[in-house]
Amino acid sequence: MCWNCGPLIKAIDAYIQKADSGLEETLDAEGYQEPRRTLEYLEDLEERIAEALLLETDYFLASVEKAVDLEAFAELVWPGVVLNDELREKLEEIFLEYFQNFMPEFTGYYIEQTDKGLKLEQVSKRTTAWVKTWSGQLADIMQLNSHKEIEKILETGLKNGSSIATFTRDIMDSGIRNEYYKARRAALTEVLRAHSVAQQEAFMQSPAVGEKMWKHTGSYRNDPRKNHQDMNGQRVPVNEPFVLTGIKGGTHYPMYPRDTNLPPEESINCHCICQPVVSEDILGLPLEERQRLQQEAIDAMDDDWEKELDKKNKAKAGIEEE
Repeated sequence: MCWNCGPLIKAIDAYIQKADSGLEETLDAEGYQEPRRTLEYLEDLEERIAEALLLETDYFLASVEKAVDLEAFAELVWPGVVLNDELREKLEEIFLEYFQNFMPEFTGYYIEQTDKGLKLEQVSKRTTAWVKTWSGQLADIMQLNSHKEIEKILETGLKNGSSIATFTRDIMDSGIRNEYYKARRAALTEVLRAHSVAQQEAFMQSPAVGEKMWKHTGSYRNDPRKNHQDMNGQRVPVNEPFVLTGIKGGTHYPMYPRDTNLPPEESINCHCICQPVVSEDILGLPLEERQRLQQEAIDAMDDDWEKELDKKNKAKAGIEEE
């Protein structure tokens, strides 16, 4: 277990900077399942994201050349560029394929970690839906951020009376051209997030895991989040969220650190982890009984998801619950 994640944080930072090749060894030492396989996914995802970002940048630059001046680009060309940008569709396809492959494979690894006798038979409907939903939301976020970068440069250029040539040069000199750095950072973030989701799915399926515990691992941070430090050791039933007092006030209910329902200030650079609390009594039951309990857990998860989905759909349609 990752009781001291200082080496992991350093290895992650080094990997993003392409300054070190020791991430695999560090992930292994910190308890991540199948670190070599993780890096295979990571490198493939990075390349595919980078390719999509490179194509988008080329699309931006080619569109700039169509305008006679920057004012014309802002008024006549840019709205169409935003409308016809295909980055979102490409990224959604990339992320969907990645999560669909990663999730069952690594859920299986984590199930075996909690109970050597159990195997993955199926992924719950909730996690399957998460894969599709988050793939689309993540693609939306990345495309929106890309557009905001261009719009910031455009706004500055209009204010300064820049020419098309200067605007193009400003784009080339900006962080937009760091496609591989962006891709590497995004790929690493999503691979680690996928580990967390796969863990939660495995914990829910494994009858031996009754509780999970939040572990704060920010000892190497110069300014660790006080509210995350206060979370250290909090235990909750495996099917319930943690209760996190927000750094900006309010209360959050994440199922695990870096849950997608957390705001950026609670997720970015968070290195907390979630650990299973395993019952040795359950592990002592016959394998057939543990398998039966696993299937019961999956069925209950799917039933709960169907009920939640039905409730949401009725609310959208304005249908009151009886």
